[in-house]
Amino acid sequence: MEIGLIDIKGTLPCFENFGNLPTKIIDENNISEIKNLEMLIIPGGSIVESGSFTEEFKKQILDFDNYIVGICSGFQILSEKIDIGRKSPVPIVKEGLGLLNVEFSPLICTDLVKFNFENDNLFGKKNQLGHGFHCHTYGNIEITNNSTEKWTISEIEKLNYKMVGKQNILSGVFKNKVYGTMVHNLLDNNFVVENFLKNMKITEDEKQNIFKKNSILKEKLKNRSKISENFKTESNDKKGIILLATGSESGKTFLSTSICSKLKGKTFVSKIGPDVRDIVPSLYLLREPMTKFSSIKISDRGWSEPSEFLEFVKNSEFNNYIIEGVMGAFTGALNKKNYSGSEVSKILGFPVYIISSCSKTGIEGSFVECMAYYSLLKEMGVNVAGIILNRVYNAELLDKVKKITDDLNIDLIGVNKLNVSVDNKRGLIPEIEIDYEEFCNATMKLDFDIDIPKIKPEKINEDSKTFEEYLKIWSEKLININ
Repeated sequence: MEIGLIDIKGTLPCFENFGNLPTKIIDENNISEIKNLEMLIIPGGSIVESGSFTEEFKKQILDFDNYIVGICSGFQILSEKIDIGRKSPVPIVKEGLGLLNVEFSPLICTDLVKFNFENDNLFGKKNQLGHGFHCHTYGNIEITNNSTEKWTISEIEKLNYKMVGKQNILSGVFKNKVYGTMVHNLLDNNFVVENFLKNMKITEDEKQNIFKKNSILKEKLKNRSKISENFKTESNDKKGIILLATGSESGKTFLSTSICSKLKGKTFVSKIGPDVRDIVPSLYLLREPMTKFSSIKISDRGWSEPSEFLEFVKNSEFNNYIIEGVMGAFTGALNKKNYSGSEVSKILGFPVYIISSCSKTGIEGSFVECMAYYSLLKEMGVNVAGIILNRVYNAELLDKVKKITDDLNIDLIGVNKLNVSVDNKRGLIPEIEIDYEEFCNATMKLDFDIDIPKIKPEKINEDSKTFEEYLKIWSEKLININ
């Protein structure tokens, strides 16, 4: 049995294990081999946004008469239409292959989810329950013809950034031999793999041969990364940083992806809070899967407790740990305890860099913002390592503030603005739509150096004070400075 996994521009062939079933890589060079497969898996990514499928690819898939499984973006491309017009005054509609009678429109979901099968199918029986996660911006599904049947229903708690309580939403459909779902890790449920192999009448010897081929395939996929040479290291050091910002749209995702592209050794990237979409570009480069530890909880929102994450770091074999903050460093801190990136950063104890974008308040304003944040974070006991001025447009002005930080022994990094306008161009913004290939290529053009400090993830830094108490103390010091 040969099960193909597509690996072309914009796809995420290492985002999950796909049940350890794929045995053959399908790319632009062997499209014609699709017809010889027993099953084709189309992974998630930015297939729709980046226009990854050539006409030849489309033809081969449309002519294919065996099983197809599309996941997330791979599901969307099998549909009739996809509206990717989030934050657009009018819909931006892309045409799919029309193999499944569904239409997509914007809906953000980044939950760990339970799913159940709505009907008997190749992968399981009706009402069988499994686990996975959602990571999408366009997830509202409307069936347009009853020849397409419901496949998966997901139990979620959060939609479009709002806690909505436990709700069931349609997350997958099938028609004949074509399946599509928004549930990542669906194929990594043991009962799903067992049902599939049983229904395909695969013998034990054949099964072991599939898994053996799959382990070789995974190694090949990893080596196809743009930065595969960076993965080789003999160091046992553990290094890590947290990137906090003075506000949203400061460029955290762009910078964290760029940093991941520069580091030597094995790198793990994680997000404070549940919006794991932001770290997908880094995973695209690193060719690492999304795991429970890819999201660190802020209060009750997210996937893994800070204590769990530290235990993971302590026992894992990664050399570098890059953690991306959520919104501004203090956003949410007055709502309840440990509800902000600043508080989670203190708990973790990792060195922190503060990011501010010069495109909004100028170099001068960004520097003032960073110094204010630096001061309050220090008051809270956060391990602040330095500040990053992003989108720097004037070297002379940067030198002036750099002299100040040098005298204060504060590490200041200036990151020059690229000619590409990441802020305004659709296709380069994770929050709206993103072309992973183009986004990652742009991040790799950034020219800056950052020293990732060593870490010792040994204990939780508990805090008896609330953020409000720290804010009061800090404010009083400012008022009484003279």
